[in-house]
Amino acid sequence: MENRSILSCPTRFDKADLLDILSLSAGAAFLHQNRMGERIIGDNGWELNPSEGLIRFGGQEFRAGILGSESHIQNTWLWSWAHTESGLPEKAVAASRRAKKSLPDLPEFQTGKFMLDELHTGHNLSMIACGASEEQLCYYRCPYDGGAAFVVIPGLPEEIFTPAELPEFVRQYLEIIRGFYCDHRLLAAGFLYQNGTEFTENGGEMTAHFGGSDLKLRFEEAEGLCRVVDISNG
Repeated sequence: MENRSILSCPTRFDKADLLDILSLSAGAAFLHQNRMGERIIGDNGWELNPSEGLIRFGGQEFRAGILGSESHIQNTWLWSWAHTESGLPEKAVAASRRAKKSLPDLPEFQTGKFMLDELHTGHNLSMIACGASEEQLCYYRCPYDGGAAFVVIPGLPEEIFTPAELPEFVRQYLEIIRGFYCDHRLLAAGFLYQNGTEFTENGGEMTAHFGGSDLKLRFEEAEGLCRVVDISNG
């Protein structure tokens, strides 16, 4: 399946709002990360070669682009494109440059270093980088003393990115809204769009077309965010 950047999603959202873009990105990101964890990583350890831009899980090796790093000492995020003292070759940091170029309206992707908080985390920034890309990507967190590097991984098996059928989609959507802060309408829209599932919106309702079954979601606005109040299919 050809990857769809969430930036082309046919719903209303603010391209300069990190939470909007994160909400759009989270559905497919959680699905693909869970599949990678189950089918690729499993109980395998990891080995990162940043100079060569490669990551290994057990006996499987993939290309890995260095997005950036979290410092637990300074409580900051640093994009690899801004880490001029790292000595990494261009091919290793190219993924972070592409993320910066694809998201010109997001200040967080244009600022080399900034403080971490509940919204600004390596996981969230990586999900957005994957969601905005035209490539099929997952990401991985590589911890080290004092912090962690985040890499994006292209070239994973196609099965990681196959569209979710209705039961898997609903299960993943409910799992996300139970424990992840986001706009539920944008979560559904971005997830459906990247899943290749046609959907329509009418006021506070959304209808997604999964083959012979429709999924209906109804939302209400509370404190500036949309919350889902009803999900049904038939």
